[in-house]
Amino acid sequence: MRLRLVVVFLLIFSSLLAYDFSMINLIHPSGLKAKQGEIMIRHRFYGDITDKPLDNFLGMDVGANINLSARYQFIRKAELNVSYSRQKSEKIIGLAYRIDLEDFPVYGQLGVDYFSYEEISQEEPTRRNLFCYLSLQNDELFDRFTATINPAYDGYNQRFAFGAGITIKIVDNISILAEYYPVLDRESAGDELAQYIGEEDAYGLGLKFDTYGHQFIFLLSNTDDIGLRRVSLGADSDPYLRLGFNIQRRLEW
Repeated sequence: MRLRLVVVFLLIFSSLLAYDFSMINLIHPSGLKAKQGEIMIRHRFYGDITDKPLDNFLGMDVGANINLSARYQFIRKAELNVSYSRQKSEKIIGLAYRIDLEDFPVYGQLGVDYFSYEEISQEEPTRRNLFCYLSLQNDELFDRFTATINPAYDGYNQRFAFGAGITIKIVDNISILAEYYPVLDRESAGDELAQYIGEEDAYGLGLKFDTYGHQFIFLLSNTDDIGLRRVSLGADSDPYLRLGFNIQRRLEW
């Protein structure tokens, strides 16, 4: 709780302008510059927004999966990132490098994360490996549309992951987001992996607000998982909609 309060304080009281075409779960090419950093809080509430919505306050009364993350560009285009998620006690540390192509309206980022999480029901609960990804995003089309794709590889489960999303700008500071994460190996997964793959593909819908120094995303999703590696495993067979939000804040040293 104390850590969360410190992070919220930093998010509220630092004062820099918005800077990224950020997404719900997808990884977006970084808009940071050298010696700039970012702190992000992500919440995914567990409750069904349609299940006694007044009593359960739209599903927010039954707990949440919480993720705290930070990244820092230590030299031009190269970043270090760290992350912790409450669900499965997942910890991540990674490196990423931004790719800019001259005279081409697409930019990208290559990254590799080392992750560790717990499956407490298993005899050997700790799982760890590498997650490698490529993020591609286009320059705004007609000053309105931005697409993002994330091909990736999960080293522990030995599977390819993929996510795609679109941002539609309504006005300068407000955008609609939509993301979809198809399960590519539902039919071919072995018995051990199949138990963790959902019967439905996961997706998310959001409304993003760019304010002075912050980006807020308020969202609905059919999963409470956070991050591409997790959501690419799919959703439950009877996936209900959950509320969530992201808050991100740039810092400069």
